[in-house]
Amino acid sequence: MRLITILVFIALYSSALAQSAGERLLFHPTMNGQALELGRNYFATSLKDSVQFDALKFYISDVQLFQDDKFVFSLQKTHHLIDIEKQESLTINLSTNKDSSLTFNQVRFSLGVDSLTNSSGAFGGDLDPTNGMYWTWQSGYINFKLEGVSKACPARKNAFQFHLGGFLGEHNAIQNIRLVISEKETKIEFPIDKFLEQINIKEQYQIMSPSVEAVAISKLVADLFF
Repeated sequence: MRLITILVFIALYSSALAQSAGERLLFHPTMNGQALELGRNYFATSLKDSVQFDALKFYISDVQLFQDDKFVFSLQKTHHLIDIEKQESLTINLSTNKDSSLTFNQVRFSLGVDSLTNSSGAFGGDLDPTNGMYWTWQSGYINFKLEGVSKACPARKNAFQFHLGGFLGEHNAIQNIRLVISEKETKIEFPIDKFLEQINIKEQYQIMSPSVEAVAISKLVADLFF
């Protein structure tokens, strides 16, 4: 009887864990398969040299849940600033607060800030300019920011800076992403080493304003999420 009680407890506990895991999205930036840490030296195979990251921030917007291709739910909060320096920001709560029985196997979201929000000026909260993710009212928000240092980079102090954004015309850099997920595992990986494999920072190491080049690299970044 005691054994049965223990087994029932384990089953209920496991079920609770699975349910809670499905109530959030966890963004997991990595380097060489390990959780990314700012200020740490890594060896980048593509660079054949060491690299250190000083900042990684990006906006995740308009999160929507789907069951196959059927819309299920969208989050009330539209814009989420993911900042690796603030570990709590890596998690987005998916709790609907309406129907705990909702099921989903896809998540869709945008990497960046939409044109309407950009053209409306600066806001507060995650969109507050003090977060360091806003250029000016003309250029709008920075969708994605990656900064670091590597001896392979010929820039001053060997620093590379990718500030990707733009919302007007051919400079509209926002990217739409769709991922198949499991309610038991909602971790979204983002491998920085794969980014370095596709960017030659010996030649391309600084983007600081909206441009066609920023759009191209934004597409590359969006394709890395899985």
